[in-house]
Order: sequence, then structure tokens, then C-alpha cells
Amino acid sequence: MSWNHRILAHEDGNDMFFQIHEVYYDKSGKPDGYTKNGVSVGAESLEGVKWVLKKMKDCVNKPVLLADGFPDEYIKK
Repeated sequence: MSWNHRILAHEDGNDMFFQIHEVYYDKSGKPDGYTKNGVSVGAESLEGVKWVLKKMKDCVNKPVLLADGFPDEYIKK
């Protein structure tokens, strides 16, 4: 199993908010699950923090996924 950071769109009444989560993939590479809560930046070293920030930055170039309706992609209306 593999994982990466992805942005998920969450519905809050009539509003949407966006949060970074860890998304997990099955053996065929399809999104299979995600962390219940958004993730924060933290690591055991400064280099680790830099790595986490880089991976989080990379996720802005990937399609946003719907939290409700996962793993469908969010399409702005």
C-alpha cells in the first residue's frame, strides 16, 4: 500500500472547505482511504519538516478529491 498528500473538499452546509489529508492507495494505485482529520506539518527533524512541506506542496498540482463521495474528484460548480 502507498500513500501521499491530497487536498480533499469537505461540505459544511452550503459552504466548502479544503484540507490536506493523507490518502492511501490499493495495489492497483486507486485511492482506497484517507485520514479522518486533515494533517499537520510535523517531523522528528528539520529535514523531515522540509520533506513534509514539499510533499504537501506537490499535492496542489493533483485533482482535489471529495471527502463525501470519495474518491470522486471535486468539480467547482
